Amino acid sequence: MKKFPFYAAIIYLSLVLGSSAQAKQTFTITQGKPEINHVDVGTTGMSVGDSYVFEAPFTTKDGKIGRIYGVNTIISIPTGSNDPFIDRMSLIVLDFGKSDTLIVSGRAVHRTYQSEIKDNEPNLRAVIGGTGRFIGARGQMSITRNPSGSYEHEIQLLD
Repeated sequence: MKKFPFYAAIIYLSLVLGSSAQAKQTFTITQGKPEINHVDVGTTGMSVGDSYVFEAPFTTKDGKIGRIYGVNTIISIPTGSNDPFIDRMSLIVLDFGKSDTLIVSGRAVHRTYQSEIKDNEPNLRAVIGGTGRFIGARGQMSITRNPSGSYEHEIQLLD
């Protein structure tokens, strides 16, 4: 019976340590200033359902060029003056060329009546899939807007 605590500890540690998600691959891309188009849906002016569609070039650390395409759709607007943020649902495609793409989605938090996130305040979004060399990708992307209007995207992919 003295071996039971030892085996229980081994099983417990293997479950705890084995189930923790850690990035297997992390890389950063630099996005140029995006071209943003506002699609006004329903009520005139900014309202729930409106979308901001954007695209821009990006560069990898090794100098390869790709394109980012995205849609941010407004899902809630604050009703009181105490909440200066608008929630948006974000869908992003990172096109690395050939058939290599990453699909990213999640909640985007913007200050009221601004089409872009605040400078130097990272937003996290989920990597939900991919094609080509990224088939089955999962992980997260941290998006940071620079004061120049460009963006840094740190992508962390799990195994």
